[in-house]
Amino acid sequence: MIRRARRPPAPQERCAEAVPVVALVGRPNVGKSTLFAAASGRFAEAVNAPGTTVGRESRLVSAGGRRGWLVDLPGTLSLLDRPAGDEPFWRTLAAARPDAILLVADAGDLRRHLPLALACRDLGLPVVLAANLVDEAEARGLELDAGRLSQLLAAPVHLTAGRTGRGVAEAVGDALRLADQRRRVRDEGASPRGTLPASGYPLDVELRLARRAGALATEAAPAPGAARSLGAAAVEAGGEPARLVASAAISPRGAATIELGPDLEPSRWAIAADWAAQVEDGPGRTAGPALTDRLARWSTAPWPGIPLFVAATGLSFGAMMLVGGTLSTTLATAWSAAASPVLTAGVHALVPQPVLAAALLWGLDGGVLAMLSVGVPYVLTFYVLLAVLEDSGYLTSAAVLTDRLLNALGLPGRAAIPILAASGCNVPAIYGTRVLASRRERLLASFLVILTPCSARSAVVVAALTPFAGPLVTAAAFGVVGLVAVGAGVGANALVPGRQPPLVLELAPLRRPVPALVGRKAWLRFRSFVVTATPVMLAGSILLGLLYETGLVWPLAGILQPVTGGWLGLPAVAGIALVFAFLRKELALQLLVTLAVIRYGAGATSLSAFMTVPQLFVYAVVTSVSVPCVATLAALGDELGWRAAATLSGSTLFLALGIGGLLARLLGAA
Repeated sequence: MIRRARRPPAPQERCAEAVPVVALVGRPNVGKSTLFAAASGRFAEAVNAPGTTVGRESRLVSAGGRRGWLVDLPGTLSLLDRPAGDEPFWRTLAAARPDAILLVADAGDLRRHLPLALACRDLGLPVVLAANLVDEAEARGLELDAGRLSQLLAAPVHLTAGRTGRGVAEAVGDALRLADQRRRVRDEGASPRGTLPASGYPLDVELRLARRAGALATEAAPAPGAARSLGAAAVEAGGEPARLVASAAISPRGAATIELGPDLEPSRWAIAADWAAQVEDGPGRTAGPALTDRLARWSTAPWPGIPLFVAATGLSFGAMMLVGGTLSTTLATAWSAAASPVLTAGVHALVPQPVLAAALLWGLDGGVLAMLSVGVPYVLTFYVLLAVLEDSGYLTSAAVLTDRLLNALGLPGRAAIPILAASGCNVPAIYGTRVLASRRERLLASFLVILTPCSARSAVVVAALTPFAGPLVTAAAFGVVGLVAVGAGVGANALVPGRQPPLVLELAPLRRPVPALVGRKAWLRFRSFVVTATPVMLAGSILLGLLYETGLVWPLAGILQPVTGGWLGLPAVAGIALVFAFLRKELALQLLVTLAVIRYGAGATSLSAFMTVPQLFVYAVVTSVSVPCVATLAALGDELGWRAAATLSGSTLFLALGIGGLLARLLGAA
């Protein structure tokens, strides 16, 4: 997991720090999280797909000689949209208590992005517009008159490119300046309402807004003797627009625009179209769809979308097998030749107790070798490939393409985003199911997420089968796991009946991945994986070594024998490795590799020394389907409750043992 910034401050802490708060707002796929990372100088998870930011994250930033909190909010289409699945966006925005809004818009598509800017301006908060992706707009020959747009919006406008950092510091600095001004005015006890520019709304709409604003101002007036802080407390609890006015979060007119939002949208879109026509210039304004736009549409159509999806999946796993296998052989050979003999001699010299020395070597030698031959090569390769697919925007196309399949499983195509993201790590994918509207959808999606092989489980399958059985057998194992997931999803949909809404998903543009961003994203994810997995792997290897060297492993193996040997047809110690895999899924193979190293040496064919190809096939499938790791279980409990987490995890164990036993008999492993 990527390391989080420290928690967002509470309102009383913000006052103590005397720094303003700027909310980062924008539609999906506009590069908001990338700009957030550029502004803070620190990596933030950014995927070119909607629904990937489901919460809010705050970072303390500096720009233009000022400091303040920059709060990254979920991408939204309007203030009334529900991007996180549970509450309208305006509530999320109000809970952040911003002093100003930094609105991120697509410089090449202002007609669709300016309505949200107008809605934010209507709240009465200072707004700064970052016309982002300006590099892509300029590549299409489109030029923007930022000065004219600033006049129309009555707000500062900056041309930015988050992926290169262009204009980011200036936009953030302007937002901090306006937020600081508003905060100082409010702290002095004056009203920070300000004067809004002409809205452009029809007269009848203006009259309705004025009447409702007056009513809200009356409703929000505090009772005699009431503390002003009560209004702020109501806002933090998710109060209604009147309470926002009472807390001085927004103006009465701003609260009225929230209540009358649906009536204002047609006017906002008409104004946006007129303004865009005034500020856009160049051939890109009237040119046909760009090549990337056409590719995005092709990738979502059955033809050639399905062949492209199959090709992309096959190429990804083929590259993982080829590159991962090459790295695995190179690293394992180098460790065995250079480090292993020295380490073995050193441990035996320093530790006089043979049993303890042997147990330590299980972790320090065999465990590290297992990490180098499984975790490092395959997981790193997978993270690079996943970062390329994310940065290119292909995940959204895959979501649209798989909509019909997910409908059969009781889910909208929107659920494909967390499910596809689960191929990297199940934990953030579980939290990503918040984009779904109902608890039923989140339950079904979470079930499919934990049945989706993450990078660690994929590494186990590839490393266990490819060197000994070839890529076709490895692909067959993934095919079995996929069929199990689809079948289980159909069954779960029947047991939890209901209807799913139609797919409403903003199609992300396909973009050329930036090598520097891909490399940084893959490296930081991989570094986090290594930091988290290595201590667990070493401790697990040493503990298993102690059990093995003292002979205690065999009573434990004997307890598991009816399931491990009798039903699954696997060696006794395989059951122990499966149990330890609950801590980290890659331990399922790394502990087996460690055992093989201790018993049979560090040769490349260590697993084949005590397991046949059918046994390895069964073992790989059972590992991929069985109970998720402890981190995923914790995420399930946090999101769905521990009862649901236990039910979903128990179901995967039942499926794993059932399909494993059937495969053992079909393949002759049992």
